[in-house]
Amino acid sequence: MNKDISTLGDLLGKVVQIYPGDTYSKWGRIIEISDNGVLFEITDADDRCTGYTVGSYRFIAYSANLTFKY
Repeated sequence: MNKDISTLGDLLGKVVQIYPGDTYSKWGRIIEISDNGVLFEITDADDRCTGYTVGSYRFIAYSANLTFKY
């Protein structure tokens, strides 16, 4: 999926909720935005979130139906 990353550039460095509405809360700082997805530094996550460890980095592709809010 192609995203207009020029409109997302203002979000670099911001902390956002990743997949809002999921059962378990996860938050991350936007480190990089590319044509393929977004790289997050995980800043907070429910202990039950597999693969979301505070301090780790996670790339999520737009094809994974990425949603986030700030």
